[in-house]
Amino acid sequence: MFRSFRFQLLLAASASLALLAAGAPATGQIDPDKIDQLQQRRDEITVELAGADAEIAGLEFELIDLDDMIGDRQVGIELVADEIERTVDSRREPALTRVEIAIVGFTNGDPRRNALLDEIEVLEGIEEPSQRRELYRAVIDDAQARLDAIDSQLVNLSGDLANARESLLGSEGERAAIEVAYNEAGARRSALAVELDDTQREIEFLASLENRAILTGLNTFDDPGRPVLAVKIDNVVAARPQSGINEADIVFVEEVEGGLTRFAAIFHSTGVDEVGPVRSMRTGDMDLLAQFNAPLFANSGGNRGSRAALAESTLIDIGATSHGSLYYRTGGAAPHNLYMNPFNLWSVGSGPDYLTSTPSPIFRFRDPGDAIVGNPASASGATLDYGQTIIDYDWNGTGWARTQDGSPTVDAAGQRTAPTTVIIQFTSYAISPADARSPHAITTGNGVAWILTDGQIVQANWRRNELGDQTEYVDGSGNFVAILPGRTWVEMPRTDTVTLR
Repeated sequence: MFRSFRFQLLLAASASLALLAAGAPATGQIDPDKIDQLQQRRDEITVELAGADAEIAGLEFELIDLDDMIGDRQVGIELVADEIERTVDSRREPALTRVEIAIVGFTNGDPRRNALLDEIEVLEGIEEPSQRRELYRAVIDDAQARLDAIDSQLVNLSGDLANARESLLGSEGERAAIEVAYNEAGARRSALAVELDDTQREIEFLASLENRAILTGLNTFDDPGRPVLAVKIDNVVAARPQSGINEADIVFVEEVEGGLTRFAAIFHSTGVDEVGPVRSMRTGDMDLLAQFNAPLFANSGGNRGSRAALAESTLIDIGATSHGSLYYRTGGAAPHNLYMNPFNLWSVGSGPDYLTSTPSPIFRFRDPGDAIVGNPASASGATLDYGQTIIDYDWNGTGWARTQDGSPTVDAAGQRTAPTTVIIQFTSYAISPADARSPHAITTGNGVAWILTDGQIVQANWRRNELGDQTEYVDGSGNFVAILPGRTWVEMPRTDTVTLR
């Protein structure tokens, strides 16, 4: 008879958890979207489990019904067999009568004179020969008719028995097939249960590792205690598209010689396998980047005055001049082909010889449903003119799509650059003490800042008293302007060079 299927959830540690417990490799990181992916898979497994349970329950009912049917058919076969036995027994009496009459008739030669007829004659008082003959024939005919009826009944019962046995075999075959399907469904259900358990464990494990990134407000699994890595990145035509710019927490866009621009990309919450092309420093970098609490500074070098300024700053030099083995050149044309892996620089810069520190918050973050401080106004975009470089930002519903000199800004992977927030920090430039041709960004003091956030603009102010202070963005009443969590680009154009749309 049918036995209930029992499920046992197996407790097994997944390979992914083992990798997580061992820590992320130096060349990679945990995907910040991993928890969302696991939660989606968990929900899918839950639905699949419900379907498997429903399938198993349906198969259980089918097996129960078939067991009842098989039992009924077995009883039916026994009843037909009993009826055949009774019918065979009932055949014996007319058959015996027929045989006895035939034997008597053959022995005496004259059926009218056999002992049976004499007995009938005595009992019935029949004296006429014709009547005795008719009675004899009637007895024989009756016995034969009874035998014929019984034989016909036996034939029918034999057919019923064959049909019953065939139906039983069919039901047993159907039950065997359903039991196979039932066992397969149970195995799938068990595997899903194990996967669900592993998935939930991995979600819980990742959640225990998750941190709120200081500079983006986003969740991250990378080390919150490591220093900022600031990278100078080329931005001329020959250098584009750049690698890693979309993974930076913050990108500062600085004016350099001839109305061109160069990036200072800030990496902290996440990393990427390749960043570049890496280019040279400017004296203004030491002032701008000092707010990140002794960051690692990746660059391709600089003139004597810039190197002297770096040596006197709080920045930790981990550039190509002092750490050439951490950099490599690709097949592109120099000087636009120098690249590095941030994880390698972090690995070296975490040593005891480097007095680095974790960054302090630069921005305040708000939830998407919170009101925006500072009398925001609707804005669809802005155009910035650095002289030889024209930048456009256009709101696309989730970020500000960037365009440079008429071409969409994309990274080396072809991904469009569209930061969550753009801060236009109007900046004054002095002459660099290291090179009279080079502009030196003034990033202490105060000035005007336009903050593009969530399809709106807030006209605010920036302020920073000392090099060790973090830049603050406040409205006219001195209230901090909070931005949405995400990546931020800070454009640093001169006054009266920006047009809003």
